[in-house]
Amino acid sequence: MKQLTVLIVDDDKITTSILNHMLIPYADTIFTASDGMDGFELYQEYHPDIILSDINMPRLNGLEMVEKIRETDEDIKIALFTNFEKRDILLKAIELGVNQFFSKPFDNKSFSKIIQHLCNEVLEKRHISYEIQRQQNILHAINEMAHNFLQKTDWMEALQQEMMNLKQASKVSSIFIYQNEQHDSGLGAKKLLYINDHTEAKSKKYINYHKHYLMRWKNKLEKNLPINGSRDDYDKSKKKLLDLFKINSLLILPIFVQNKWWGFLGIGDKQNQILETSNVEMLGTAASIIGSAINNTYNLKSLEMSSAVFEHTMDGVLITDINNKIIHVNNAFLDITGYSQDGIIGKNPKILKSGKHNKHFYHAMWDKLISDGYWQGEVTNRKKNGEIYIEWLSINTIKNAQGQIENFIGIFSDVTHQRQDAHNHAYLATHDPLTGLSNRLLLNDRLSHAIDHAERFNKCISLIFCDLDNFKPINDTYGHTVGDEILKRVGNSLKEILRKEDTICRFGGDEFVILLEDLNSFEYLDNILHRINRLTNTPCIIDGNRITIGMSIGASIYPDDGESSEELIQSADKAMYRAKNHGKNRIEYSQMDLDLYCLKKQQSTHYLHPDFII
Repeated sequence: MKQLTVLIVDDDKITTSILNHMLIPYADTIFTASDGMDGFELYQEYHPDIILSDINMPRLNGLEMVEKIRETDEDIKIALFTNFEKRDILLKAIELGVNQFFSKPFDNKSFSKIIQHLCNEVLEKRHISYEIQRQQNILHAINEMAHNFLQKTDWMEALQQEMMNLKQASKVSSIFIYQNEQHDSGLGAKKLLYINDHTEAKSKKYINYHKHYLMRWKNKLEKNLPINGSRDDYDKSKKKLLDLFKINSLLILPIFVQNKWWGFLGIGDKQNQILETSNVEMLGTAASIIGSAINNTYNLKSLEMSSAVFEHTMDGVLITDINNKIIHVNNAFLDITGYSQDGIIGKNPKILKSGKHNKHFYHAMWDKLISDGYWQGEVTNRKKNGEIYIEWLSINTIKNAQGQIENFIGIFSDVTHQRQDAHNHAYLATHDPLTGLSNRLLLNDRLSHAIDHAERFNKCISLIFCDLDNFKPINDTYGHTVGDEILKRVGNSLKEILRKEDTICRFGGDEFVILLEDLNSFEYLDNILHRINRLTNTPCIIDGNRITIGMSIGASIYPDDGESSEELIQSADKAMYRAKNHGKNRIEYSQMDLDLYCLKKQQSTHYLHPDFII
C-alpha cells in the first residue's frame, strides 16, 4: 500500500520506532514528531494522509493538536492511542472527529486491521476524487472540441490542439488517429495524428488489419464497438504494438463518417489499467465529434450538422436558438429525460427545472455564458416522470462569421449514481451498520447543534441513556446472532415510539442514547421514558426461544444537568448506572429531587417519583 504519507506524534521514541517498522507495508513516507506542537507544524508543512498520535505529550497534547487540525481540515484520518479507561477523553476525541483508536502495546493483528481500513478509506476517496475530476476534465475538453470544430471550416486546423487537450484531460500518455485505406493487400489504416509522451516511443505509418493480426479488432470496430484492454488482455501480436507505442493499456474507438467506418481514435497509457466504462463512453463522444467534423466542413452554417456531431454520443445534447427554444436534441437526451422528440422541440430548457436552484443561480449562469461564451457546472433537473437527477452540464455559444450568437449547445452527463455513491459513503460514516441508527459521530454533531439551538431560543432538551440488562448472558447462551437480532428489534421499537426528528444512537454494544429536542413539558418526557421502559415487558421470540430483557434508563435535561455535550452525556450515564445499582430495569433522572427541574416547575403538573420502578 504505497503513495501514502503518515505522521506519527508521540514523545516515546520506542513507540515511534515500533510504529515506523509496522507502517512500512502501508506508507512510503513517514514523519515523526515528539509532541503536539511539532506534530501540528509537520501537518501544516506536509499535509499527511493519516495521523497516529498519543494523547499525553508535552507542550501540546494529542487532543489539543487534533482540535487545531480540525479547525481547517475535516477529512484527514486521525487515530489516537488510548487505554479506553477514561470515558471523558474518548467522548472528547469522538466529538473532535477522531476516526480510530489504538491501545498500547500494539497488537500486530489489530493494528494491521485498523491501519488497513484507514488506508483503504484514504485511497478510495482519492480514487473517487481523481475519477470525478478526470470525467469533468474530459467533458470540458469534449465541449471545447465541439465548439472549436464547429467554428472551423477545416476541422484539421483544430485537430492537433484539441487532441492534445483531450489527452491531458484523460490523463493518458498517448493519443492517435488512423484513417482507413483500401489497398490490393486488403484494408488498412494510415497514421493521421500521433502524440506520445514517451520519447522512445515509435508508431506505424500504416497498419494492415490482416497482416498485423488485427482482424478481430477490425470486425468489432466495423460494428461500432470499442476495444478496451490492458497488456494482460492481449495476445502476442497485440503486445508488439503496445511495446512499439510504449504503452500498457489501449482503448480504440471507431470513427464513423456518413454511417461508414472511417478509421479509429486510439488512446494509450503507460499504466497497466483499463479506463472505466464512464470514461470510455465520454471518449466515444470525442470519436463521434471527429467523425461529424470530417463529415461536416461547413457545420457553422447548418444545425443539422450540429446534430450529426453528437449522433453516437452517450451524453445528452440539446441545441437552442437565440431565443433559447430547443431546436435539436439527440437520442441520449431523450433517454435520460424521458421526453419525446415532439414533446421537447420548441420548448424552453427550463421545462427541466427541478426547483432546486434559485434565480441567482441561473442569472450567474447566463452572465458567464454571455460574457465568456461558455458555462459548465452541476445542475439538478427533473425528468418528465418527475424523477430528480443530477447532471454535469457544459454550455457553449455558437457565433456566426460576424461574431453574433446564433445558437447554444448544451452537453450533459447523468452523474446521479456517482453522487449517490458519495451519499452512501457519508451514510456509512455516520450510522451503525447493524441497526441503521445514528452512531456516536452523528449524535455528537446533532447534540452540539441542539444545545446551540436550545440556548438561543431558551428551549429544553433531554438526553436519555439506555442500557440492556444482562445482555452478555444472552450472547453467551444463544450466540451473537440472536444478540444482534435483539439489538435490531430494540432499535426498530425505539423508532416507533419516538418522533422522526428525535435522534436515536447505538452508542456501543448494548447501549442506546436518545436525544429529544424542543421539550415542551416534563410530562411528555416522563411518558416517553415510560414507553421506552415498557419495551421490556414483551419477551422476544427468536428461533423458538423466549428471551426476556430488561433496560436501565438514565435521563438528563438541558440546562439543569449540564450546558455542554460532555456534561449531558455524563449526567445521563451516571443516572443510568444508578438505575442499575438500584435493581435494574428502571428509570432514574440525573437529579434525585425532580422539583429542581425548571421544565417541571414551569410546564408540568405530573411527574415521576424518583423511586418509581417500571
